Amino acid sequence: MTTSHAAVSSLLAAWTTCACSPDEADAVEAHLRTCETCRADVRGLAEATRSLAPQETQPPEEIRDKVLAATDRPDIPDYARAYAATVSALSALLKELDADDDVTEQLSRLTAADRLVADQLGVRDQKTWQQQADAICCALTRKPLPPELMLARAYETWICARDIAMATYKELPPPPPEHLHAIAGFAASLLPYAAAYRRMAQPDIVVRLVLAGPGGGTWSLPLEDHGVITVEMTMDTEAFCLLMAARTPPRSVDVMIRGDVELGYDLLDAGPALVAR
Repeated sequence: MTTSHAAVSSLLAAWTTCACSPDEADAVEAHLRTCETCRADVRGLAEATRSLAPQETQPPEEIRDKVLAATDRPDIPDYARAYAATVSALSALLKELDADDDVTEQLSRLTAADRLVADQLGVRDQKTWQQQADAICCALTRKPLPPELMLARAYETWICARDIAMATYKELPPPPPEHLHAIAGFAASLLPYAAAYRRMAQPDIVVRLVLAGPGGGTWSLPLEDHGVITVEMTMDTEAFCLLMAARTPPRSVDVMIRGDVELGYDLLDAGPALVAR
């Protein structure tokens, strides 16, 4: 399709809400790499879309209390505290749902994904997500698992809870900063794999990722085994996590890129590549 400025401008609203066809999305993303005017328009459209969403209520205190309680549990290993807290947050959120809120599909996917962990821990025959998640938390006090695996489960549980909250017009607080930092670090570690999946890995290139706000930090990510910093990307921590989870269009994220700008935007586009479709 044509990639003229006028043609792409007419697609920006659809692209911001993930409503473009694959060909249209490719054309928009290619144009955004070189057009600051359209990038500014995308940021404005993304903000307008958020402002038009139904007004959210304050998250129930029960959700915050359960998250804090899970964080303080002395029997949960440190590497699994983020998972326990996201389980508690989702559990509290589910209790706030109305009788006609159907979240069966989301919970079924989460339950299936958690089953890998459950099998490794010897957790069997749990009928619901809640029963399985509670059994996993209990089993983690007796048998260790790789920290990266539990961060992956915390990440997906948080994203699932956020999806449910948005679908049911509830508000869900983000993970506590220490948990968000751990989740962001895990998400950052996926970026080189996403680049390799998109055949972007190049020798001697290192990406510096600077995440701001609660849970932020700085990570140096080699696209291969070694290299020098070629591009630095700075953005909000939660926004980066949502981008990597394919919940935010990459070009709508407010990001500052230094160095190889084109490579930086290509990496943002590649970020969600590992998300199962």
